[in-house]
Amino acid sequence: MEDIIGYILNPHDLSPQIATIMDYFRYFFIGLSGIMIISIIYFITNTNLLEEKYYKDLSEFTKTSPYGKAKVSKSWEKLKEKFADDIESERKLAVVEADDLIGSVLEEAGYEGDSLEERLENVSTEIIPGKEDLLEAHQTRRDLVYEPNRDLPVEEAKELMDTYEKTLSDLQLL
Repeated sequence: MEDIIGYILNPHDLSPQIATIMDYFRYFFIGLSGIMIISIIYFITNTNLLEEKYYKDLSEFTKTSPYGKAKVSKSWEKLKEKFADDIESERKLAVVEADDLIGSVLEEAGYEGDSLEERLENVSTEIIPGKEDLLEAHQTRRDLVYEPNRDLPVEEAKELMDTYEKTLSDLQLL
C-alpha cells in the first residue's frame, strides 16, 4: 500500500517493474472508463429516457399545453373523417380506434392497467367527469369487437364518438 501511495505522490521513486505494472493498470482503467462513457452516451441516445424525464415537462411548460396534444388532435381528425363515411364498418372501426386512442392517452399519462377499464379505475371524476359514460362506450366497443354481427346505428355511433370527444376535451387534448 505504501508503494501505491508513493507511486501516486512520486512515480519516479518506484522500481521500474512496479511503475510498468502501475502504468498498465492506469491504461486499462482509462480504456475501461472510455468504454463506459461511450456506452452511457449510446444508451441515453437510443432510449426515450431523456424524453420522459425532461423533454415532456419542458415542452408542456413552454407550450402551456399537454405533451402530445398535436398528435392526438391529428389522430382524432382522421377518426372523424373515417366516421363521416356512410359505411357501417367504417363507423365501427372509428369507434374501436377512438376507444384505443383514449386507452393509449391514459397509458401515456401514467395510469396503470392492462385495459381501459383498469386505467379508468385510477382516474378520478374530477379529471374525467363523464367516466361512467366512457365505461359504457367502452362496453359498446367491446360488444362490437366480440360480436361482429352487431349493428351500430348512426345515432348510437354519434353518441359514442361524442363521448370520446368529450373525454379528450376533458383531458385538454382537443
